[in-house]
Amino acid sequence: MTTRRATIDAGSIFKLLELGDYLLPYTIRAVCLLGVADALAAGPLPMAALAEATGSHEPTLRKAVEYLATRELFTVDADGAVALTPLSDLLRADHPYSARDIFLSPVACTRAMEGLDEAIRTGGPAFDVVHGKSMWDHLSDHPDDGVAFDRVMSGVTGMELVAILRACDWQRFGSIVDVGGGNGGFLASLLRRVKHARGVLFDLPGVVAHAPEQFAAAGVSDRAEVVPGSFLAGPIPAGADAYVLKRILYSWTDDEVVDILTRVRTAMHPQSRLFIMEAGRHGDEPPVLARRMDLLMHTLTAGGARTLAEQSALLERAGLRLVRSVSTPMFPIIEAQPA
Repeated sequence: MTTRRATIDAGSIFKLLELGDYLLPYTIRAVCLLGVADALAAGPLPMAALAEATGSHEPTLRKAVEYLATRELFTVDADGAVALTPLSDLLRADHPYSARDIFLSPVACTRAMEGLDEAIRTGGPAFDVVHGKSMWDHLSDHPDDGVAFDRVMSGVTGMELVAILRACDWQRFGSIVDVGGGNGGFLASLLRRVKHARGVLFDLPGVVAHAPEQFAAAGVSDRAEVVPGSFLAGPIPAGADAYVLKRILYSWTDDEVVDILTRVRTAMHPQSRLFIMEAGRHGDEPPVLARRMDLLMHTLTAGGARTLAEQSALLERAGLRLVRSVSTPMFPIIEAQPA
């Protein structure tokens, strides 16, 4: 009996290698740390000049840039001059919709993916498998990683803000509390556009330490207040017209989410509104971002993206009622009110 040899599918092989190319995100991270996109902001530079501007070893920088050029992150012309593309332009620190900080996640978080096989086997968080502690305990023990993680969470604030302003009428609110709002970047940007509103930033003391600088840079210091605290323990500032939970709940289990929502419900007055903004598995075919965040949050915390029905059920358990859900290019926005 003759055994037929399998046909070599070169296209599939190369596609698989491309999909599994773990070198790519780390090379992007490296050029972000070196400020390569920032050095090219004024226009193309010869490789030698780019190396000098970024304090880099020219031959190795060339390897990195030419590799990223194969992924459309830079262009290198026949004379060796390097230029930005629409993709790498987003890596500039001063770009209004900069994605730079997204690629500067703490190494502890990226290392957590080494434990994903165990997470898939057991249903637990991969982070705990690799580091022997929860992500929150690690960030508490390593403040620099905590700051970096907060920057990652704020990394797409500009794009989120555009989506949020188009989806909801924020002019109806005189006071807004951003629960777990990190360094205040989102609240500062929102207050710049809702000029009559006052805002309160509520998060852990170490997280909100630099928020006054954000508010001063946005010119809203006179309308912004910082209240340190934990949405898992202490009371949440009460009596505001609107409460925001942006990219918070998918990091926690159902029971923890109900506890957080209950604390928010206690702080709300009868006409208050709660806005939940995070990737969700809404509709018959969830967007790629929702599928990615579903697995990523499980890797880090055993959390994940929820369907609208699941979120509605958690709201009900906390004494809240779903008002509406609005789709945006970034994520669905859920609006809820006291039941």
